[in-house]
Amino acid sequence: MPAPLPPLPPDVPVAIEYEPQTTCEDSPKPGALRLEQIIKSTYGANQYTWIPRDCDKGGRSEHKEGRAIDWMVDVRDPQQRATAEAFLGWLLGPDAGGRPYGNALQLGIMYIGWHDRFWRGYSMDRGWTELKGCFSKTREKYDNYCHRNHIHISLTWAGARAEVPGYPVAPVPTPPGQPAPEQPAPEEPAHEQPPPPEAAEDGFYGIGSELGYESSTLGAMQPNEVRTVGLNGVIAQATTALVAVTTRAAERKGRLRIGVGTEKTNSAGVKVRKRGARTTMRVVPVSGGAVQIKAPKKTPVQVRVDVLGYAVGAEPTKAVGLPPTRLYRGRLSAGEVAVVKARGVGRVPKKKKKVTAVILQVTTKGKGEAGRFAAYAVGGVDRGTTSALIPAEGRHTSLLVADIGDKGLIALAASAKSKATVKIVGYIRR
Repeated sequence: MPAPLPPLPPDVPVAIEYEPQTTCEDSPKPGALRLEQIIKSTYGANQYTWIPRDCDKGGRSEHKEGRAIDWMVDVRDPQQRATAEAFLGWLLGPDAGGRPYGNALQLGIMYIGWHDRFWRGYSMDRGWTELKGCFSKTREKYDNYCHRNHIHISLTWAGARAEVPGYPVAPVPTPPGQPAPEQPAPEEPAHEQPPPPEAAEDGFYGIGSELGYESSTLGAMQPNEVRTVGLNGVIAQATTALVAVTTRAAERKGRLRIGVGTEKTNSAGVKVRKRGARTTMRVVPVSGGAVQIKAPKKTPVQVRVDVLGYAVGAEPTKAVGLPPTRLYRGRLSAGEVAVVKARGVGRVPKKKKKVTAVILQVTTKGKGEAGRFAAYAVGGVDRGTTSALIPAEGRHTSLLVADIGDKGLIALAASAKSKATVKIVGYIRR
């Protein structure tokens, strides 16, 4: 992993803005070359990268201004995936002075595309979001479009010029020479040109843990109040969503309903605890990526809905909660991958037809550097990255959904050094 960049002076404000391509002069700019050198000096001079692109090739792209870089790493190769996510953990981590996103700020990272997800330097608080409906585009023909065979990084113009306002960026040493690889170089990805559109494939898609709705922005829900809300991370084609509903600050016990209506036939019930907080997992009907939430009859309540995944198609999906059963506990270095068997553990069914994914409670403890902890299928269909935060210091606990591979296996990978405890708290069945 690269070393943290020198600290930014605290009195130097750095703002990242969206600056799309408007001209065509594709000679590689200093900032893009510097980022390329960081990759090659860390991971080897034989790493394949692309910067310029012909003006008449594809649509709008910062490649045509020499300020975007593609690094050819493949998410279907476990080691390449771990390397890529370790690098991204560094890139979006703090600089040597501890400034959040300090490395990305210094390099002028405008946005990143990788493995079905999109990160915006000009809107950092949004985190990683789904890239153009890619969670449901699982076929290999979408690998370029969904950035599964490369990381795309676009720079601001300040980043392209290798400068930060009021603070010169230190040069990067020339990478040591290494023998050229035997295999031929891959073709440049044409990720701006999507394949022909098609409907999302039927199935369940775990998306990590994304805040779908928080009632506090509009105030507590009042007795019998009904709100129609869109759920972040759920596509319009979804028929159901797996959610974790947290209720708190209720004055008495009760029950709320969440679904495409407020009746038992088109919604799921959630018990509400008096005063304390309660989290319940439910598979709920959705329509157009939205749900209706109806508050209990006799008490106001605060409601938070976290989205863990969604399903497409008429095939029924059910979430089964289980007593927590330890799946993994140990230390992982940056880029390390652990493979564990999930099917048949505890009360998880052994038969492939009865379980398609597991619901995991992941607790990570950082060792000085922030990153992501990912869980995904081994040897099966990998429907997008599901990952949890690794804090630089302290502990963090979250829920994830991980598809189970053909042999009942899942992979656990860390982009930063951490200690992790993973427990199975449920599973998804047809």
